[in-house]
Amino acid sequence: MLDNRFQTVLVRMMASLGLIAMACNPGGNDTAGVTDGATSTSTDTSETGTPTATEPTSTPTSTTDGSVSGTESSTTTGEPTTTDSETQSVDPTDGTSTTDGTATSEGTSTTDGTSTTTTDGTSTTTTDDTTTGSTSDSSSSTTNEPPDCVPTEDFEVTCDLIDNDCDGEIDDVDVGADGICDCLSIGILGDTGYAPSANFEAWLEAQGSAVTRTLLAGNPGAVTPALLANYDLLIIDRIERQLSPEEAAAIEAFVKEDGRGLITLIGYNFDNLNPAPERDRANSVLTPFGLAYQGGYFGNGVTPTFDQNHPISMGIIDVNFAGGISPADTGNQGTSEVFATIQGTNAGIAHQTADQGGRVIVWGDEWITFDSDWLGYADVQDFWVNMFAWAKPKDFCGQPM
Repeated sequence: MLDNRFQTVLVRMMASLGLIAMACNPGGNDTAGVTDGATSTSTDTSETGTPTATEPTSTPTSTTDGSVSGTESSTTTGEPTTTDSETQSVDPTDGTSTTDGTATSEGTSTTDGTSTTTTDGTSTTTTDDTTTGSTSDSSSSTTNEPPDCVPTEDFEVTCDLIDNDCDGEIDDVDVGADGICDCLSIGILGDTGYAPSANFEAWLEAQGSAVTRTLLAGNPGAVTPALLANYDLLIIDRIERQLSPEEAAAIEAFVKEDGRGLITLIGYNFDNLNPAPERDRANSVLTPFGLAYQGGYFGNGVTPTFDQNHPISMGIIDVNFAGGISPADTGNQGTSEVFATIQGTNAGIAHQTADQGGRVIVWGDEWITFDSDWLGYADVQDFWVNMFAWAKPKDFCGQPM
C-alpha cells in the first residue's frame, strides 16, 4: 500500500513540476519541459481563450500499420490536443482513422456521407447519390451523349444520305408524290430491246431518279464495284454477253453486302428453237443468288395472274407478258416468293437474300419497258413503283412495304 501511495504522490509531483515549467515558459506550445514519456494536454486558446489543466491521461489509438495516434485528451506526438476533437495522427498512411470520422484507406471517408475512393483512378460520391467525378486507367467519364439525330425546321429537301427530319428513313423525298423516291440512283446494264423504250427511261427521270445505262457489248470488265457504287438499284436489261466471274461477284456483293436492289428482265430474242444464249447471259447474273431462268419462251401476249397479297403485285392486274422465260429458285439461298404466274408457271419471283442484305426481283419478261405497253396497259407504271419500293435499300427513301 505504501509503495502505491508513494507512486501516486510522485506522479502528482511530476505533474506539478510540468505545470510549473509551463508557467515559466508561457509561450511554449509543444513538448518542451515535459518529462520523457509524459503527455501534455491543454485547451486550444484559439478556441476558448482560457488554458485549463486536465488529468494526464494516455489512451492510445492503434492504426492498421502499427502507428499510434492520440485520442481526445492525449497524443503520443506531444502536440496539444484541442477540444474540437482535432487529432494529429503519427503516420497518415493507408488505414489511418481519426476521431472526427475521417478514414484514409487509399482515399478518405467522412461522416457527412462524402466518400472518396482511389484505386487506379478517382471516384467521388456525395450524400445526394450524385457522382461528381470518376476516372480510371483510361480516364473515362460518364457524360450525356448528344442524340444521334437533331431535326431542324428549315432543313433542305435534298438527296444527301442524311435523315434530315429524323424519321428513321434516309432521303425519303417524293416531291411529286408519285410513289418513287426522288433520290434513287438507278443503273441499267445492257442495251434496249428491239422495240422503242424511251417512255420508260424518260418516266424514271421525270420522277426525280437518276438513270444511267451501261452497254456491255464490246465492253469487257465493265461491271466493277466502282461502277455499282453509284447506284441504289440495278436493272438487268438486254445484256448481250455473259458476265465474267468477277463481274458477277461485284453484283453479288452489291446486293448481299451493300443491301442494294436488283431487278432482272428477259425475253428479248424469242427464239423457241434456241433460248439458251439469252438464258445463259441472264443466269450469269443470277447464279450467285441461287436463282435462274428455266425452260423456253412462253406466255405470248397474255396477262399474268398477280398475287394481291404481295407488296409487289398488290393492286396490279393489267400488265402484258409476251414471250418470256420462267424464273425459279434453284439454290434455296434465301427466301423466295412467287408473286405472279401464267397458267401455273412462274412469271415473277421476289427473293430476299439469306443474310438479310438486299433483294432481287426476277421478272420473266421485258415488255414492261417498251413504249407500246407503257401506254397500252393500265398498271405498268404502278407495277414499277411497287418493284422499286420493295427492292430498294431498306433504310433508304422510306421503308419497304
